[in-house]
Amino acid sequence: RSSGLSSDNGGKMMNTRLLSLLITVMTIVHCSSVLAATGADEKLTPAEAKEIAKEAFLWGMHPVAIYHLRFNFAQNELNPRAAGINRLSWFREPMKALPRVATTPNATTLYGVGMFDLSQEPAVIVVPEIKDHYWSVQLHDNYARWWHMIGSQFNAPGPVRRLLIGPNWSGKLPDGFVGADIVQSQSDFAGVLARVALTDDTEEEVQIVNGIQDRITAMSLSQWIAAGRKEVRAEDVPLTKADYPTYPGMEKVREPGKLTGVDYLRWVSLVLNDPSFTKQTDSHREVTAFARFERLGLKAGTPFDPAGLTPEIAAAVEAGIEEGKQEVLDGMAANFTEGRNGWKFDTDLGYKDTNWQWRAWAGLQAVLAPVPSRSHTAANCWDDSDGRPLSGEHRYTITFDLNNMPPVTEFWEMPLYDTEGYFYDNPIDRYSLNSFMLERGKLHTEDDKLVIYVQHDEPTDPKQRQNWLPAPKDGFRFTARFYGAATPLIDASYDMPGVVRVD
Repeated sequence: RSSGLSSDNGGKMMNTRLLSLLITVMTIVHCSSVLAATGADEKLTPAEAKEIAKEAFLWGMHPVAIYHLRFNFAQNELNPRAAGINRLSWFREPMKALPRVATTPNATTLYGVGMFDLSQEPAVIVVPEIKDHYWSVQLHDNYARWWHMIGSQFNAPGPVRRLLIGPNWSGKLPDGFVGADIVQSQSDFAGVLARVALTDDTEEEVQIVNGIQDRITAMSLSQWIAAGRKEVRAEDVPLTKADYPTYPGMEKVREPGKLTGVDYLRWVSLVLNDPSFTKQTDSHREVTAFARFERLGLKAGTPFDPAGLTPEIAAAVEAGIEEGKQEVLDGMAANFTEGRNGWKFDTDLGYKDTNWQWRAWAGLQAVLAPVPSRSHTAANCWDDSDGRPLSGEHRYTITFDLNNMPPVTEFWEMPLYDTEGYFYDNPIDRYSLNSFMLERGKLHTEDDKLVIYVQHDEPTDPKQRQNWLPAPKDGFRFTARFYGAATPLIDASYDMPGVVRVD
């Protein structure tokens, strides 16, 4: 018996050793395959660095733009609109051309921007009953995925409350909420974009909208409970300073779309090193891309060091990023549905987060687009009715038939932007025309027509000046907005009038 017991132990020890050896061999094989796939065991060549940098641009342009947005609104103490985290920052006056805040904004609503961190606890949003004004509160993550929205199109006139929960949160739910009130984010980061429409351009209307803004509550759950579960004005929410990864000098970056070379890689590194920017662990394409990014020194848990790249590799990185940027700009037409008279309609139909080129274009020129079609759609125009690029060197007209205006349940707007997607700074601070102006008789109409005059110089005819949309001296573009769009605006069958050059 003693001999038998000894033999069993020896067998078990042998099995344990064999199992350990097998695991070791499998680990070596796995590591070798990963190294082979990423090329991590070979010297990085300029050609490879260029390709990886291009891929990093396509993957990261929109997350980088959102990181930049959050930094400015939650962390940059030099920004007068910085409000910390878990707190709204309201625009109390209509947005102007300067300072440049974001690409392709509208000029017909007052915005509220909030950066929320759901990693520690849920957040609460409460909206009171709002009558006679369009309003919306939309939620996005670090990939610009719009994962929840409330507003006058869906919940009019309110009141509405929501409990926002992070993907990994577990705890006791507070009472007072029903199942439809509780929504879960795909990321620990949750961006909040709120809008309340300005139905007129008077100071009185601005004050009315400011009063609506004061009654919209957004804050962390614990702070809301401590405040007695009452309405809390954004400015009265306790300030919580954000403390996300940074590098010296990043507050000087004004337009992330203009980042080049290793400066762009710095921001990709910030995104990768922020755990609240929850990554897509179930995405094979993203996981394998991250493995390749490591070849450039881009890795979670390791701050990016530009000094680690030789001058040749740094030059290749810059070339790769510029090639990716140009590819996005050259291919942007594929992101739209071709409409009539040179207009290209932009909806979320067909959009996939795996389409990095489309996502990069939005991060480059239309941060946070596409917004789901159930909220609002857009139509873009870069060329006149004869296919020539729009330029302030010429004068144009856009003629709407009053019997065939854009079919919307809320309102439409016709903003004009420079070629980079920003408002044009003009003497009368007019950046768009909208349906509210038409309804109030502030636009001139004649013979059942609304004619918009687009030109750099101020028209001498007072009727034309009434409908004047100022344009820069050089190139410009349109991104018309349709809030509560009907199907002809979603499938691009609406007969949008062309931009006709008259000189």
